[in-house]
Amino acid sequence: MSVGVSGATVPRLLRVRWWGARNRWRMADRGHKWAYAFFALCTLAFWLGLLLGMVHLVEAFHSVEVFGPLLTKKLLEILLLALFFMLVFSNVVTTLSTFYLSADLELLLGLPISPSTFHYARLSEAVIQSSWMMLMFGMPVFLAYGIVHDASLPFFLLLLVLIPAFLIIPGALGVMIASVLVNVFPARRAREVMALFGLLALIALFILMRMVRPEQLVNAEGFESLAAYVATVQAPMGEILPPQWLSVGLLSPLQGDGMAWIHVGLLLSCAGASMALSRWVNRVLYLGGWSKTQEASVARFAKSGLLSALLSRIGSIMPRDVGAVLVKDVRTFFRDPAQWSQVLILVSLIIIYLFSVSSLPVDAVRGPYMQSFKNALAFLNLGMAGFVMAGIAIRFQFTAVSGEGRAFWMVQSGPISPERFLWAKAIPGFVPMLIVGLILVLASNAILDSPRALVLIEGATTVVLAFGISGIAVGMGALFPNFKADTAAKAAAGPAGILFMVFSLLLVAAVMLLEALPMWFILRAQFMGGGLSGQETLISVIAFLLATGLCAFAAIWPVRKAARGLWARG
Repeated sequence: MSVGVSGATVPRLLRVRWWGARNRWRMADRGHKWAYAFFALCTLAFWLGLLLGMVHLVEAFHSVEVFGPLLTKKLLEILLLALFFMLVFSNVVTTLSTFYLSADLELLLGLPISPSTFHYARLSEAVIQSSWMMLMFGMPVFLAYGIVHDASLPFFLLLLVLIPAFLIIPGALGVMIASVLVNVFPARRAREVMALFGLLALIALFILMRMVRPEQLVNAEGFESLAAYVATVQAPMGEILPPQWLSVGLLSPLQGDGMAWIHVGLLLSCAGASMALSRWVNRVLYLGGWSKTQEASVARFAKSGLLSALLSRIGSIMPRDVGAVLVKDVRTFFRDPAQWSQVLILVSLIIIYLFSVSSLPVDAVRGPYMQSFKNALAFLNLGMAGFVMAGIAIRFQFTAVSGEGRAFWMVQSGPISPERFLWAKAIPGFVPMLIVGLILVLASNAILDSPRALVLIEGATTVVLAFGISGIAVGMGALFPNFKADTAAKAAAGPAGILFMVFSLLLVAAVMLLEALPMWFILRAQFMGGGLSGQETLISVIAFLLATGLCAFAAIWPVRKAARGLWARG
């Protein structure tokens, strides 16, 4: 990297991203501008709904007599601790792209930009890319605490200082960890190592959360005495960890304890020190790590004879054009360690999810209503499974069209229609999403000992939800592609990605609302030992047909809408 100094500053380098977004808005036609505006309004409505929900939740905890302040404090500590570990992992993955694998690095490294300016600009990019979604879903929590405690303006101004400081620390840690990884492991195998790192990080987070045992917060009867319960709730979760500093810094003025200057000072000084330390580590390791990442990777999995035979078989039983796209996408998937290594993360997610279901406080309701309570939890579990499937879809299906990159012109010139191309792009992501969804739903029902009728209904609902979410993902990804993104994470980041998650969750919520009354009829009949009346049967059938029709519409309409102008994009 050149060590000369030019007029380039960190704000100027970051301004390029803003110019790109502004130019995309200016160059968009009226239809796309209206779509962007509509999506922005929908996102704002969803965010406000999330804020209202968090206000209600925090108020419910805070209203508990005697223990309210203790419970709200512990709830915030658990949330920040989980958020911190997820941000560290997310920043490591993002740093590998922004610092070492981004397409514009050859240009930037040849310019007379000081190393410090380059480092802090890329660090800022990594923090923004890694934190924007978690910040969007986490900010309503912080605002809810201020609203419930009737906070004054200084508290909300304090958020503007402490939250960025909290986000900088995992960002700097991510830069240091990624810099070590790319120097220790050859070439692009650092991403393969990230698969193992991600698995270990999730396991560590899960073990930590199980040690905290948050379900005990609502089960005071499980303690030997009231003093033991209070001691457990009051116990800090790590005085030397940034989540604890932020928690105390925010809650002390809300609970009348005055400003916790020591914790605020620790958080701010740690943010500054971590930035400086990451700069020092990066100065020593960066050039060697960047040169190693330019080496070609070996596609070992893609050369497997078993995989080739399986793909040949699949391609022979499918239409020729669809099969060709499908085989190409699967081979591309296994050639990129950053993609196939996420299978390990999915496996760990399933294990952690099911273990958490088995730890639910089902004993809180005793007597004849225990099974009904477990059945209700099993039905609500369908919503969580839908959320997980949407998360998988945004990674594999929403970014499927954007993944073609600059080679999209080859697809446009191929002998395949736009709609068939989109359905071919949906299949590779649909299979793992459906498998994960079915495992989560069926295994959770088995753990909760749900009746057979509930298992069959939730299994069938999972299948139709998978179709609906797939259509929304591929359709919206094709309507708003990002062919310049060099990673799937960048392609998924942005307003369109947020709106996809919003629409997917709205679909899940709508399906659950349609099925709530039929499920009530079925579970009540089983509890009473009878059957459904004719009217209840008719209502149930109509509700299930409406849910199926809604998912079919969500699967077909976005794909057809996107296919109309797909070849004009790119």
